[in-house]
Amino acid sequence: MDTKSSSNNPDHPYNTERRILYAKAPDGVGIAYWTLGAGRPLVYMTGGPWNHIELWQMPDCRRWYEQLAQRRMLVRYDVRGTGMSERNVVDHSLQAQVSDLQAVLSRLGQHRFDLFAAAGAGPAAISYVASHPERVGRLVLWCAWARGSDIRVPRIEAWLSLIEKDWDLMTDTCAQIVIGWSGGEIGRHAADNLRESVTRETAKAALDAIGGYDGTALLPQIQIPTLVLHRRDISWIPADIAKELASRIPNARLHLLEGESPAPYLGDSRLALALIEEFLGESGDSSAVTEPKEADDMLAVAGDGQIEPTTAQFQVEGKIGPVGDFERLKPGAPYPDGLTAREVEVLRRLAGGNTNNEIARELFLSVRTVERHIGNIYGKIKARGRAHATAYALTRNLL
Repeated sequence: MDTKSSSNNPDHPYNTERRILYAKAPDGVGIAYWTLGAGRPLVYMTGGPWNHIELWQMPDCRRWYEQLAQRRMLVRYDVRGTGMSERNVVDHSLQAQVSDLQAVLSRLGQHRFDLFAAAGAGPAAISYVASHPERVGRLVLWCAWARGSDIRVPRIEAWLSLIEKDWDLMTDTCAQIVIGWSGGEIGRHAADNLRESVTRETAKAALDAIGGYDGTALLPQIQIPTLVLHRRDISWIPADIAKELASRIPNARLHLLEGESPAPYLGDSRLALALIEEFLGESGDSSAVTEPKEADDMLAVAGDGQIEPTTAQFQVEGKIGPVGDFERLKPGAPYPDGLTAREVEVLRRLAGGNTNNEIARELFLSVRTVERHIGNIYGKIKARGRAHATAYALTRNLL
């Protein structure tokens, strides 16, 4: 199948045409992808299960893709079970993800290409590059990880618990805390796109599988030039994950950028684009991208890939120190909507999946007192139940 989709909006600087095609994975699953532009391919991998090549309709996404395709052929595909790829699938294993990439590459007929892997696409990209180093010229890892368990922090576990309680609320929360879109019309549009990209059942199966991916043992085998880009304030992907990737991949460079969204097209996308263009070895156009300005935002890792102890720290608000997990509200700080410190402690445990009896035992309270606190919490934050209370705690950084 081969369809075309044009972008002729005069508000966008580039007049481009996408070609939407299908590849067939070894197990027969159809994988939808599009190509944009011409030249050496840059294959763009996004982490599942939130994939839909029609996110092109989002202006920020479209602008980002168009800019990347200015000097090359950009190839973007939907992970199996999502978007325009075949939905009725049961195999979400890491090997299946690698096979989907191979299917797209085979359909393209290109022997040599560069690879961009974002977030959960990291393990599949790492696995492919380790086994096919002769085919990939350069690798870009954007806010990615090698081991799925590394991101299963309490905030993410609480968010995942919503999948069986309230699908709409889970995707609304995802658009805000996981992807980084704001509220209002843009946030609602983003959440709608998430719901259109995958079913609840497929999302649960895929997320369960993704949590078990682990490509850390393959990192030393990646011999090609690698750029690790990460935004330092992402609450659920600690910067330490990016540091570990860069330290274990020979000939890797790490750049920590400002911002809290793992979506590259949000925040300072111009700086991210400039770094990618520079890394891929192409001359930048000053009218299209900005050059990186601050050396403090960069850490080059060379030689054997190890970070020296004296440099494996980053400048944060004028203080030198390691970058760790997202810092939640400190004790004594004013809590939102008039919540008391005790109510916040109850809310945190409620969002973590604890029962009323478990909360009572942990806080040395009676069950009746816990129930009274929960009633007060629901009234103050206008929650309709545990799912809404969990989403509230997540979006206000109370976990």
